[in-house]
Amino acid sequence: MMRNPLNALSRGLAAVAALAAVALGGNAQSLRTTYFMDGVQYRLQLNPALAPTRGFVHLPAISNTGASLRSNSLNVDDVIDIMENKEDADYYVSDKFMNRLDADNRALANANADVLAAGWWQGRNFWSFNVGVKVDGGILVPRELFSFMRDMKGVQPVDYTHYSRNIGKEELNLNAYAEIGLGFTRQFNERLSAGVRVKGLVGIGNINLKVNSTTVNLALDGMNPTLDWSQATVEDFRDVSGTASIDVDAEMQSSFEGMKFLTNSDGYINDVEMKARDMSPSGFGAAIDLGVAYRVADAVTLSAAINDLGFIKWSEGSTQVARANTEVLSYDSSQGGDAEAMYRAMSKIEALNPDMMRLTLDDAARKSRRTSLASTLVLGADYAFAGDKLSVGALFTNHFARIRNEAEVTLSFNYRPSSLVNLSASYSPIISGGQSVGVALKLGPIFIGTDYLYMGKKGKCSNALVGISIPLGEKPEI
Repeated sequence: MMRNPLNALSRGLAAVAALAAVALGGNAQSLRTTYFMDGVQYRLQLNPALAPTRGFVHLPAISNTGASLRSNSLNVDDVIDIMENKEDADYYVSDKFMNRLDADNRALANANADVLAAGWWQGRNFWSFNVGVKVDGGILVPRELFSFMRDMKGVQPVDYTHYSRNIGKEELNLNAYAEIGLGFTRQFNERLSAGVRVKGLVGIGNINLKVNSTTVNLALDGMNPTLDWSQATVEDFRDVSGTASIDVDAEMQSSFEGMKFLTNSDGYINDVEMKARDMSPSGFGAAIDLGVAYRVADAVTLSAAINDLGFIKWSEGSTQVARANTEVLSYDSSQGGDAEAMYRAMSKIEALNPDMMRLTLDDAARKSRRTSLASTLVLGADYAFAGDKLSVGALFTNHFARIRNEAEVTLSFNYRPSSLVNLSASYSPIISGGQSVGVALKLGPIFIGTDYLYMGKKGKCSNALVGISIPLGEKPEI
């Protein structure tokens, strides 16, 4: 069992972010730098119409696995610090950290692993099959929350006689599922190809915690204006006079077979129990990818795709719902209020504070629920020359995630002398703020690439892909 349940919930997403921090793998959705590389099968993840020049087989342990992290303001270190949610963390006291923040700070993290995958040509048709596991999640944290945490840490003097904070919305989302996919690409002629991939989904677990608002009002006399609440005691609080209140509106929905929330004597969630023997599928769903590519002129190819149009329906038996206690947590020294409860809430300086939320299970709200996948729109244009061995391309992608809608433009230069050798260099300016480039190389069965060249943990974006595939047959003449 784990003492802080919110730490337990966030640790899975922190692990995903940590993978990206050390750049162990590739984007769970796709690697944009592969899009115009004819000999690379990974571009099928972006557009099922773009079949590679040769078939392939991916085996466990040598196929592609990876992770990706992107944020509008937070770097990799920041995301890991927030998700670890440690009581003794002090990253937020840094002025440099605060200066990096926007009003709303969002981050997306993904991880994936192919258990088995294969693709092969059969006449003008290309078939593919894959079995894999994907995890994706995101966080939304307002700047006001970190300002409040700095106040409670005593970073600057606070007037506790007239103190008010309306922190705003926070959200944590984590989604894990297995995917079984079957893809079909039809090469109609030298100019036109179209593709579809249908996917059966087995839900492993889904958690969504949404804090709609947190309001803190203090009117206390006798308080030390630079008090560090994490070092104070309940006796320090009892020595002051006045009133204090905390009002939280929050809800958590969890669909995770094998996860059990435990409560204390007050009925608030204070533990999470996980038993591996009780874990089983929590839901089932389906998704589809659609794509088309057309060579409008001898040198120009246009393409488009929409990926991950689908859903997972989570079972009622695996679903639990918890809500913040609707009764305002308040203290009034003249009436002998609950000083200890107020102290506990104020002294835990965490991004996700369970003593403020006081989440209570609502068994009457248990029911099956449906969540949508984060779909992606893809639009591409490619100009080839030098006998198709060289090309320049422009790619637009829009990722419709729950926490953050991501749009990106990727410009690339590609060298593709054969199905055995492909090289690409790319530049994706929007998400990274213009601070990163991408590179990719296919040499025989070995592939390595990245959209955002890893510059250390201080970068806002990080991904990479390393894979080994076994070649399987040649593309037939059309």
